[in-house]
Amino acid sequence: MRPAVLRLATFFLLVTPATAQSTKTAAAANKDDCSVAGMVVKLAGSEPLKSASVQLQNVDDRGRSPSTVHTDSGGHFELKGIQAGRYLLRVMRTGFVSQQYGQRTPSGPGAILALSPGQQMNDLLFRLIPSATISGRVENEDGEPLPWARVSALRQVYVGGSRTLSMEETVQTNDRGEYRVFGLRPGRYFLAANYRAGGHEVRQDLEAGFENADSGREDYVRTFYPGSPDASKAEAITVKAGEEIPSIDFLLQPVAVYRVRGHVYNLVATDLKRSRNSIVVQLQPKKSGLLYNSYSFGQAIVNADGTFDLRGVLPGSYILNAQWFDDSKPHYARQSIDVGNADVEGVQLTIAPGMTVSGHVRWEGSPSVSQDLFLTARGVDEDNPAGVHARVESDGSFTLNDAPDVPLRVSVYGQSQDSYLKAVTYGGVDSLEDGFTARAGIAATLDVTLSSRGAHVQGGVINAEGLPAVGVWVVLVPNGKHRALLGLYKQAQTDQHGQFSLRGISPGDYTLFSWNEVEVGAWEDPDFLKAFEDKGEKITVQEGEGKSINLTAIGTASTEEQKP
Repeated sequence: MRPAVLRLATFFLLVTPATAQSTKTAAAANKDDCSVAGMVVKLAGSEPLKSASVQLQNVDDRGRSPSTVHTDSGGHFELKGIQAGRYLLRVMRTGFVSQQYGQRTPSGPGAILALSPGQQMNDLLFRLIPSATISGRVENEDGEPLPWARVSALRQVYVGGSRTLSMEETVQTNDRGEYRVFGLRPGRYFLAANYRAGGHEVRQDLEAGFENADSGREDYVRTFYPGSPDASKAEAITVKAGEEIPSIDFLLQPVAVYRVRGHVYNLVATDLKRSRNSIVVQLQPKKSGLLYNSYSFGQAIVNADGTFDLRGVLPGSYILNAQWFDDSKPHYARQSIDVGNADVEGVQLTIAPGMTVSGHVRWEGSPSVSQDLFLTARGVDEDNPAGVHARVESDGSFTLNDAPDVPLRVSVYGQSQDSYLKAVTYGGVDSLEDGFTARAGIAATLDVTLSSRGAHVQGGVINAEGLPAVGVWVVLVPNGKHRALLGLYKQAQTDQHGQFSLRGISPGDYTLFSWNEVEVGAWEDPDFLKAFEDKGEKITVQEGEGKSINLTAIGTASTEEQKP
């Protein structure tokens, strides 16, 4: 089959056919089997890259292990005996930025590789770009080097509709206080450094370095470049492909920090000694803008008498978490606390048995599962996301043990792509959108309805020149009050022909969007969507309905230049 000519980014092109050396033993020949072959080279100079890992993952069956081969000395690869279907094709090699087939930018989505029966793709070329490096030095207020300081490179991402920072890489300084963060893809990074005396010892990340911390004493805290513990004052560093950026130096100066002391009571465990020694408490800043925040203010193992002492805490509002695992089963206790200009004393956390919630999953239409069915009930409040989960038995029954006394919203996993969560009731009360709260002494069951007749929307996307938009996001966003229900959102990547498919859609009113460039998850932010409301395609779908929609991709919608 003659391959379609695609207009892709410079680092991923179609070239004249190359002779591919197979590195995988193929199954018995079948006329419907497909193959994918090509070559991996350096972007600069087109030098072949040996030992690059080439991985093919089935999009519609993520439970299936990916097929992986490695390039030979000439940079060639070949994957044979592939069933027709939709795949993600990724290439990885140390020292270079990983790439997906059809990827337009290093941070963008790849294209779905749609293979029809018997299709042979033999002329793919990946041009890998080298990864980048940021280096510098960490010193204290006297200009002395700080060895074993940790320096993190963070990127701005969207999670649950809010902008936050996610750790990309973390390294430690050497005896000269020098660090080198390597393996970075092009983009904008925020750097943060933290130092704990004795942090390299066995008890790192727990109470090491704080044994002598008194109330109001000065100590080092996590500091964002160029020199503030406040993430909103961080300055971004733009990194280009293969660039080495030196002299990003930190001067860490002690600031006033405080302690949070208290006691954890474990009412679940029968072995008190074991339960106390395995409880961990930590502080999580409220609305901190940081995903990677447990290292910011430390954590501690609860003492044998149930007491804990968290030190080196900055003033602010926090969620205090206690966590204990009983045979891999987590138990939690949480409490909001405010730290001012004094220690916080006498905090009490109780890990108590939760409620038992029994229920049943029933189907409308023929049951349709892709793997074992699991039900999860997680906290509706983002500051209290604790939850429980259970396997759904073959007869549809399930039991949620130790459900916390907070509003919980139900999700189900393992159903087929054409299925959707249709209804949830607790004690006969509709709990699909607002969730439910388990109550002791109430004979209420949790009834969950799945439908195998989800709606299906497919179509194509073109760019401003009228060409297929390859490797762009297509997003279905619920309208009105349902915008807050992230489970209703659907997203997909276009394939090499600019085609997309969205399945398992709950009936209702939606808007369909596609952008040439957009940060993953930005569409879950109501403020972000305001600028594009009139550029989307309104659509209403009924249960089991299929629709075909063609779109023109919206211009670049990057928020990369915004501060955290």
